[in-house]
Amino acid sequence: MRTDEFITRILPLKDNLLRVAFRITGNADRSEQIVQDVMLKVWNERAAWIVIEDLPSYCLMVTRNMALETVNLKKKRTESFVVR
Repeated sequence: MRTDEFITRILPLKDNLLRVAFRITGNADRSEQIVQDVMLKVWNERAAWIVIEDLPSYCLMVTRNMALETVNLKKKRTESFVVR
């Protein structure tokens, strides 16, 4: 996978990925960070793009999973500080 393919296939997904991340996290800054992490992950796994049938769906799935993971981590941290 070359840089120009990344630019034409992955970067146009950014707005959709941001919307998904924001719906889950409710935080614009956190959503931006998640999408940035997704872009890096997808770029680093570019050799596997050949076997991924639907790259946009894959990116959405990774975004959703990272956003949910972020929310769950925040929830666990908050719960650990609650005095019982």
